Amino acid sequence: MLVLAAVSLGLMAWSHLGWYELQQRAQILAAQHVPGPAQALAAELHDAIGQQQRLDLLKMALVGSLTVLLLVLIARVQRQREDVVGSLKARESQLRHKSRMYDFLSHVNQAIVRADSEADLLRRACDVAVEQGQFRKAWVALFDADVPRQLNCQAAAGDPQPPSDTLSFRVTPDPVAELSQCLLEGRCFRTADLSQHPDLPLWASQAIAAKTPGCVIVPLLRDEELVGHLLLLGRRVKDQDSEELALFQDLSDDLSFALTNLHRDTQHGLTQERVRLHAAALESTRDGMMVLNRNRVLVSINPAFTTLTGYVEDEAVGRTPEFLFPDQPAELIEEIRAYLLSQGAWQGEVWFRRKSGELFMVKMSLSAVRSARGRPAHFVAMFTDITPLKETEERLARMAHFDPLTDLPNRVLIQQRLSHALSLAQRHHTLVGVVFIDLDNFKTVNDGLGHAAGDSLLKQVAQRLRERVRQEDTLGRLSGDEFILVLEHLRHPQQAGQVASAILESLGQPFTLEGGQQVYVRASIGISLYPQDGQDASELIRNADAAMYESKRRGRNSLNFYTEAFTAVATNRLQLETRLRRAVEHDEFTLHYQPMVNLATGQIVALEALVRLKTPAGGDATLPSIGPGEFIPVMEETGMIVALGEWVLHEACRQGKAWLDAGLHFGRIAVNLSPSEVRRGGVIERLSRILRDTGLPPEHLEIEITESGLMESGTSAEQFLLMLYQLGVSLSIDDFGTGYSSLAYLKRFPVHQLKIDRSFIQDTPGNVSDCQLVSTMISMAHGLHMAVVAEGVELAEQADFLAELGCDMVQGYLYSRPVPASQVAELLRVRGTETPVA
Repeated sequence: MLVLAAVSLGLMAWSHLGWYELQQRAQILAAQHVPGPAQALAAELHDAIGQQQRLDLLKMALVGSLTVLLLVLIARVQRQREDVVGSLKARESQLRHKSRMYDFLSHVNQAIVRADSEADLLRRACDVAVEQGQFRKAWVALFDADVPRQLNCQAAAGDPQPPSDTLSFRVTPDPVAELSQCLLEGRCFRTADLSQHPDLPLWASQAIAAKTPGCVIVPLLRDEELVGHLLLLGRRVKDQDSEELALFQDLSDDLSFALTNLHRDTQHGLTQERVRLHAAALESTRDGMMVLNRNRVLVSINPAFTTLTGYVEDEAVGRTPEFLFPDQPAELIEEIRAYLLSQGAWQGEVWFRRKSGELFMVKMSLSAVRSARGRPAHFVAMFTDITPLKETEERLARMAHFDPLTDLPNRVLIQQRLSHALSLAQRHHTLVGVVFIDLDNFKTVNDGLGHAAGDSLLKQVAQRLRERVRQEDTLGRLSGDEFILVLEHLRHPQQAGQVASAILESLGQPFTLEGGQQVYVRASIGISLYPQDGQDASELIRNADAAMYESKRRGRNSLNFYTEAFTAVATNRLQLETRLRRAVEHDEFTLHYQPMVNLATGQIVALEALVRLKTPAGGDATLPSIGPGEFIPVMEETGMIVALGEWVLHEACRQGKAWLDAGLHFGRIAVNLSPSEVRRGGVIERLSRILRDTGLPPEHLEIEITESGLMESGTSAEQFLLMLYQLGVSLSIDDFGTGYSSLAYLKRFPVHQLKIDRSFIQDTPGNVSDCQLVSTMISMAHGLHMAVVAEGVELAEQADFLAELGCDMVQGYLYSRPVPASQVAELLRVRGTETPVA
């Protein structure tokens, strides 16, 4: 450009110099005033100067045009140079970006080679994306197996924003949102600005706020199934470069290929480990295993096979399994084989035979191992020895159905066999007899000689009963001392009676216990017959039981056939028990008091507390009244007597203390003590507590114990009575003459009086024998320094007779019926009392 300017200026200067020289010559010629030719020459010079000037102007125009042209060319060249430089720089930047992306992909491939697990690969991919790919944030999110569309972050690298708690997110389906569609469909996603997309997840909004709006999402597949995405955030992302899109697609393919291989390697390793564990388990298991081919030939066994059967591998492999089965192996094996071919598996219990010849039961399962074509190629049999289990089951079954003491069928098995016998009898129109046997006074043996002696006696009774029954009959033990016999195929009721009579006869012989001691046991028997006495097992047993109780009521050691009246008695008994339990719970008892009168003075010396059941009221008003002679025995049998006895004792002491506080002197209050209460124990403690709680002085209390109750207590009676005596209470023997008292015992007992039972008084003075007995008892009592009370005195002749014999006190309707506590004060006023006890 400078050269062209210099040339133009040179041409202009040269043109101007020529014109200037011609002008100088013309001026010289004009100054010399040369005429003629000179003037013509001047004119010519002048013309030449004009032409020169015009030529100079032309040259100058030419030079200017050239200069402008050159300047335009120079400007265009400069612009072209700048465009080339800019293009080169852009190309260079693009090459650097692609080089970085290829370097990123190369490092990802290196990470793939170095990764030893899926987690390691994902972590390395995130690190490479940040370090080599120069992304600001990278993380991998995989779909949750349980929560649909939930992506959970597995690895992350880069900036702290977005925070880690937002990198796990749930994709919301949106048909117009490209981001959610790519995430759900597994397509690559690129954007230079996330803010241009609607319905963004939280992490996207945080990325925009952190000035990293660019985003790339690379899908990850495993076995051609979308499992997650690699998410990349950056400040500048080119979303229009098709080559870069192809590169990210290659990245997706490479990572997906690596994930698939790592997963397969992991699964292969797990499979190999399972195979190894299965092999080790088969080698170490205690269950026997054998593998058979399609021809039923053993091809493999495990050590447990040898342990269970005794056959080593050389003795078993190559043989068919018939040698393991003791009976008809061909039929059993063919049956199992047919089931295997149709169902593919078989399971059951079979008997095996050991090499030693010993039989044992196994639980075996067989299954078919199929080839690639689906046909059975081998069969695997697993078996375990269940002989101990079967033996245990048999023992448990026997324990569940047989009495362990006598080895007789128990209630459950009796019910089953009786039901079966009834079915047969219905079909063949025969009779079935149920014989209910209850030992009489077995409790006396059990309590007196101990439970060991009682058990020995029960076993001997069971053995004798076995000897009297037929093979088709069932003899069982229900409970305690109760036995039952089921007689089948009877043609007439007398057959059952004959068997029962034979049983009574066999039990009539003494039983010898350990130590040589002999005891006698009798039995009460009840018989019910099918079909007339019942249609099912429970009804027949219940009715035979009712008949047995009738035998006991009639004196024991006898047999009775069932009638409907026995059931009515049993029903009434059950209703009575229910009523009495309710009475105990709802305080429906009351006390009446009957005076004991000094026969010589006619004054009251004591009051006997007698319990009464209140008359029902309300809805139960129609129930009959029940006397103590009826409900006391029931309460003793059921154990309710203890609660009733405690209430009676407490109420009597409370009432006695109230009378004393009111200034009424009644002598003593007599309270009866049941033998059942004595046997159950705790009497001394209860009595001490009641005296302490009520405040009644013990000298105002008299305890009456029946003669039979004392004798049941045996040698412990003396100690028991002594403890009562030490409490300060008076002691009296009630119902004297009805038991079997030992005079040796009586003289040692700390008893102050005897009460003669009313059964000896009611026929006096007309019955000579009773008179003699009463006279003897009074004399004996006085000889033992005991006072005598006669019960049941209802006639004046009886009182006069007793007075002649020297009886001390009397009690009965002749003097007063039992009266409630509210009438005692009037009774004391009319009769009067002796001097109060000091």
